[in-house]
Amino acid sequence: MKMHLSPIVSAAALASALFLLPALASAADSTPTDPAAQMLAVSGVVPVKDAGPYVHLGSFRIHVWTMLGRPTAMLPDGTYLYKDFAAAGSAAHGTLVVRFDDGRVAQLSLVSPTVATAMLNPPAPKELVTQR
Repeated sequence: MKMHLSPIVSAAALASALFLLPALASAADSTPTDPAAQMLAVSGVVPVKDAGPYVHLGSFRIHVWTMLGRPTAMLPDGTYLYKDFAAAGSAAHGTLVVRFDDGRVAQLSLVSPTVATAMLNPPAPKELVTQR
């Protein structure tokens, strides 16, 4: 038995297939090729194991200053910020944040420019309003 489709149905089927083709192709290519860059773009923060070959968790504050130089900015809690750092093997680029605990590196992370700006310019505390 031969089945004949009307030209309108055939055209609609072809159009549907062509319309879905880019979506199917992008779904196949959705494997993360640069997880650090994707994490930085989505959350604004990427945890880092070390900064260069010499600065890592546990490094002394003076050692960080000696190896990386003077920080671009320092937060009131003693956190160092270094602009223009990139994750090795990734397109992730931002500000290196070095947090200390008892004079040693406790946390290293790469943050987006938006997060770095927010760290440098925290919102002013809101005043409490009391009723009479």
